[in-house]
Amino acid sequence: MEFLGNLGIDIKLLIAQIINFGLLLMVLKKFLYKPMLKRIEQDEKELGEADVERKRAEKDRAEFMKQRQKEIEEVRKRTRQIIAEAEEMADKIKERAMQEAEKEKKETIKQIHLRLKEIEDEQKEK
Repeated sequence: MEFLGNLGIDIKLLIAQIINFGLLLMVLKKFLYKPMLKRIEQDEKELGEADVERKRAEKDRAEFMKQRQKEIEEVRKRTRQIIAEAEEMADKIKERAMQEAEKEKKETIKQIHLRLKEIEDEQKEK
């Protein structure tokens, strides 16, 4: 111990500093280290939950987009079908109108011929 004294170290002061350091270490461990460790673990847990939620949201979004694309394709298919049906109906209506016009034309020509024949007959009688 005299050796430490020769080096300028006071043994009582060294023991007091060791005790103070131990007390400071216990206080910091209890009031700082444990709460911070608990907070870090809680944050890691929340980040893990957020990551799981993000992955689920991405999966839901992908499924939604897939379903939306499927519905869009169905609508396009139905639209093409409706257009084809409308064009077919228009062609039928056009054909029917042309047939009726042809029929009316023939009937009109027939009436004109009859009328002309009547006029000729009248002129012959005069």
